[in-house]
Amino acid sequence: MSHPCAVAVAEMEAAGHRLRYVRLLLAAVPPARRVLLVPRSVRGSAEFAEHLADVEADVVELPESRRPAMALALATAAARGARLVVPDGDKNVAPLLLALARSGFRRAPVSLLLMRTALPGGPEPATAGMALKPALAGVLARVPGARVRFLTDAFGVVVRRRGFPGIEPVRDPVEPPAAALEREGNPRAGRATGSSPRESGEPFRVGVFGVVSARKNVPVLLAALAGARDDDAAAGAHLVVGGRCEPDVREFLGSSPDAAVLTAAGRLHVDDRLLTEDEFDTAVAGVDAVAVLHDNDAPSGVVAEAAARGVPVLGPARGWASSMVTGTGIGEVAEVDDPDDVRAALGRLVDAHPRRAAAARRARTRLGTNHFVRGLLGNVT
Repeated sequence: MSHPCAVAVAEMEAAGHRLRYVRLLLAAVPPARRVLLVPRSVRGSAEFAEHLADVEADVVELPESRRPAMALALATAAARGARLVVPDGDKNVAPLLLALARSGFRRAPVSLLLMRTALPGGPEPATAGMALKPALAGVLARVPGARVRFLTDAFGVVVRRRGFPGIEPVRDPVEPPAAALEREGNPRAGRATGSSPRESGEPFRVGVFGVVSARKNVPVLLAALAGARDDDAAAGAHLVVGGRCEPDVREFLGSSPDAAVLTAAGRLHVDDRLLTEDEFDTAVAGVDAVAVLHDNDAPSGVVAEAAARGVPVLGPARGWASSMVTGTGIGEVAEVDDPDDVRAALGRLVDAHPRRAAAARRARTRLGTNHFVRGLLGNVT
């Protein structure tokens, strides 16, 4: 698809899905109309090498500080006749408003995506920015030519956010990889097609993927697996950790008695590094379930990435990810701080695996990238 106008995409951070979003937005316009605005720290990152190194675009280096960065980004977009798009907008609402005010609100049209729309009083720690963001976003949304959207889950389960009236959603852009669709018709690819591991005699494998931070509750999952009795449905299950582990998680994996027990039994497999897209696809498709045990009030891309590959999910009992799992029927949920409840939910998932895998394949039809691109850029041709 292509967009008739030039697009300037500004991104200040590299972690997570951010640069994949940038790639999707740049790909919507011809190469001659692409401007990429990033600080040196982002351009030198491993994520940039993975997602953007092969994208043809005019690259402009931004300052590391957000206020001058947004001012330069806005001025550059205006000079190029481009729409400025800020796909990770949460910390940039105020700097962008200031830049617009200093320009007289008559410069480039802008699009800003709110990736986090939690409010004080929810499961996440309250911050001053969390309290101010709704008001600032409301002001920005009223600026002529501005598009302000919030990131909803890839299935479109959540369509509005309390505290952000009038701000429309764009779906998290997730698309089933071609390899997953090819595996669908392969009767020997049991994990991808949802046949029960019990039928093949293979151990049940549950995976944790992406940026592996403390909020993914790896210790609880380890305790659940290490404490399984022989008569538990989850007995003998393996844990696969794939993705760059943050330092506290890395330290825990090296010192935890539960990790030592699973490692000695050959049931813990850790690949602590940034995975390429092909490696991520292979890793997710190679497990029987993906664990997403965080209950924060934000959409989970990993839940959708699992469904994109027809893989069920072990999710949290509350929070946005819980709504994604229960709203689509693609898995089981558990209290994220209770190893016994996690073990019980995993056992239910083992027993119901073919049914949950079938639900994941059905949910896959709701995924795609067009809603995201159109929401931020407008109609594409």
